[in-house]
This record gives sequence, structure tokens and C-alpha cells, in this order.
Amino acid sequence: MIQFDQQGFALASGEITVYQTNSNNEFSGATTEFVSLGGSLSANSYLDAPPKVKNGFAIIRENNSWQYVEDHRGKTVYSTFDRSSLEMKELGKIPENYTAVAPFSDSCEWNGKKWTISKAKQAEIKANQQQQMREKINAKRDESCYGGIYIESLGKWFDSDETSFVKMMGAKAVMDDDLANGKESTPELWICADNSVTQLNRDDFALIIRTIKEQVSAMHALAVQHKAQMGQADEPLDYDYSQGWAVTYQQHLAEQNNAD
Repeated sequence: MIQFDQQGFALASGEITVYQTNSNNEFSGATTEFVSLGGSLSANSYLDAPPKVKNGFAIIRENNSWQYVEDHRGKTVYSTFDRSSLEMKELGKIPENYTAVAPFSDSCEWNGKKWTISKAKQAEIKANQQQQMREKINAKRDESCYGGIYIESLGKWFDSDETSFVKMMGAKAVMDDDLANGKESTPELWICADNSVTQLNRDDFALIIRTIKEQVSAMHALAVQHKAQMGQADEPLDYDYSQGWAVTYQQHLAEQNNAD
């Protein structure tokens, strides 16, 4: 093995194993280097071997010795204040007020050891989720109430929105007046949900109006039932409120298209 004097110059020529670092003084590997008599090692090369590789650490050269330094490069860490993320790009410890443990929810908080959700926060989250579901159930209710109605005896779909309902009430009121005055009413031409035209008499209007009222009442009662059951669910957002609703005209068309 080649010997070196106190100034680091070789006392003979030959090859020797050296341990090198990169520009950041991080150990990069071992190589064989030829040193001439009176020469010295190349820059960033050292004779003493570094310690064994240690998981989660890098080996650097500092103060003329090899040292372990925590290596979290490439990992994502999270602020314990606001859960914001940060990618580690430098050697060293995880910064203060950051953790490598990912938050499991936008609502969790760091208690000094782990992410948690306080009981008060859990209650707030659940209340918000219940409100979201109530709004969805109400939307489904309104869709079922006002999305059209099928009158089997007439073999037709009719619009059941508020404007159409008011028009039907008006048409029937005129016919009621005619009946009260002993006058015979003329059937009225009515545009159905599919844009076809049919004739409706007083009894037809009475049937459609009564059926719409019954459907609206039933859908409101169903919505109340669904909201009550959802309110008892541990996970409100997972509650299935899809059952029991009246078929709308658009759903009828979709079913017809799928059948074709």
C-alpha cells in the first residue's frame, strides 16, 4: 500500500483505493486511483473508508471525517399547522412543524404525535355532510315531483311542473264554470310531454291534477323519510336515497332508448 507523508504526498508511485464525494461532500463511491511519487490524491478523494450505508441517511464528509446525515430527499412532508405539503430536496432533518405522516383528511389536526379529528370537528363535518345530503334529497324530490307524470288511462305523459299545473287548474276552472252554468264545455287541445297533441275534457283535467297532487304529496313524504334515515347514518354521504322515487319523463325516455 502506498504511503503518504504528513503533507499528503505519496512516497512511492502506484494504485490505491480512494473514497470520493460529490460537490455536496456526499459519499459517491470508491475507485482505484494512480498516484505518482510526490503526488497527492485528487480533489474530493479520501483514504479512510466511510461507514456502512444506513437506511434513511446519507454519508457526508465533514470536519475531516465521515458522518451520517438524515436523508429525506424526494419525500413529501406536511405542515402540522395547515397540512400543506413540501417536497424535501436537501439533506437534513425534517423541518420543524412538519411531519412525514400524511394527513388523512382536510379536517384533521396535528396533536403533537399524530393527525386526529376532534369530536367537535367530527360533529361539524357530519352536520355539513347531512346538509349536503338533504339538499341532494330535496333536488331528487323536486325532480320526481315536477319531471312529468304518466296517466295510464290516457296513455300519455304530461308535464307536471308548476307552470303546466297552473295552466291545467285554469283550464279545469273554466270547464267548472261552464258546468255550473249548464253549459257544455268543449274539450281543450293539450300538448303532451312528447309534444304530441291530445284532447282533454273536464274529467281528464281533474284526473291529471289529482294524480299530480298525489305524486307531489308522496314524493315529499318519501323525502322526509329518506332525510330521517340519512340523519341516523354513521356516514351520511354513503346513504343510498335512490329508492322509491317516481319515474320522470326523461328517465322514461332513457329507459326506452336503452331498450332499443
